[in-house]
Amino acid sequence: MRICLVCLTFLVSSTVLSQATTYDFPNPVDTNDKKITLQEKKTYEQNGLFVDNQFDGARLNALRFENDSTLTIQIDPENFPINRSPWYAFRMWTTTGLSKRVSITIDYFENIKHRYWPKKSTDRKTWTKLEETSVSVANDTLSVTFSVNVASDTTWISAQPLETSGDVRAWSMEVAKHSLGSFEVIGKSRMDRDLLHFKLGRGPKTVVLISRQHPPEVTGYYALKSFVSRIADDSKLSRSFLDEYTVLIYPLLNPDGVDLGHWRHNTGGVDLNRDWAYYRQSEIKQIANHIVKTVKESNSEVAAGLDFHSTYYDVYYTTSRSVETKYQNFTDEWLNYVKSNIADYKINDQPSGLGSPVSKGWFVTQFNIPGITYEIGDDTPPDFIEKKGKISAEAMMKVLLDSN
Repeated sequence: MRICLVCLTFLVSSTVLSQATTYDFPNPVDTNDKKITLQEKKTYEQNGLFVDNQFDGARLNALRFENDSTLTIQIDPENFPINRSPWYAFRMWTTTGLSKRVSITIDYFENIKHRYWPKKSTDRKTWTKLEETSVSVANDTLSVTFSVNVASDTTWISAQPLETSGDVRAWSMEVAKHSLGSFEVIGKSRMDRDLLHFKLGRGPKTVVLISRQHPPEVTGYYALKSFVSRIADDSKLSRSFLDEYTVLIYPLLNPDGVDLGHWRHNTGGVDLNRDWAYYRQSEIKQIANHIVKTVKESNSEVAAGLDFHSTYYDVYYTTSRSVETKYQNFTDEWLNYVKSNIADYKINDQPSGLGSPVSKGWFVTQFNIPGITYEIGDDTPPDFIEKKGKISAEAMMKVLLDSN
């Protein structure tokens, strides 16, 4: 059998060119697998009061009934050390036919401090923060106690509204019904959950949006949803933009962590937003390669890359202006537009150069463009998240169209 060496060389070269390249960041991070401990899925019951964690997004590691209406719950991370983002989510109901006032204390792993104000729902769609009068955070902030009414209808308690892989999939498929949209599954997580991707537009240049590397960061995901809704709203600006640009959206990079109720990591026990150098975790490897492959196949140029997260307050982590890139002025022009279109809004811009192997730096090393980490506060009001998300998307479209 004859082998065409020229053809073989071409095929190998094409494959390599379609893969994300590695980069030695100044501050490397070990992203090899770390052992995790899975929570036990269980229903707890005493005298007609039930509590469980048997649903996607749940986190409840142990429960003790102090009496018929007082509970102590233990919340542990998937492994340690870990970012202090103690996620919890559980549901409660009674079979007595009577409403009951229940007092709940949450204790956190190894002196981890309370972070997320408890929220409740009876339909898993509408969430409300518990009243301040019903919540007491310990002086050392190592635990929180609150009380809720529990009846035969299920009451959900969670650190943030539940947005599981199923919820993200439903939203993605709905947006992808746009006349210039498409949806696909581009791979699988370590536990065989779908890695989702959808795109909007038909333009020769590309914008990349990613989200949910860290499971509890729901407000950042809401910012992404608002951002995308403005791009897809069929306004004159939107139509012009989607004729010139294609938007690649990866809304859920860590589906295992989200559905398992993790604090931070994937099932490899790793912070995925430290794996953008050597792609040791399969989720980042598949998504990074898909972005590069898509751009190469369409002979496109990436113009902007944004990664949506949550932290304690609103902040933009941007690329230092001393780093020379294409679209060098994009960040300043974008932020100036946002500032000028939100009354009394002060931009919290924290630029930095290449340090740890995070997505922001990956956009620089991979495409020579400034990367941006779009952070929303844990408690930023939903209406402001939506407003800022839409104005931010509008700013991006206008700035990039003006740069053509």
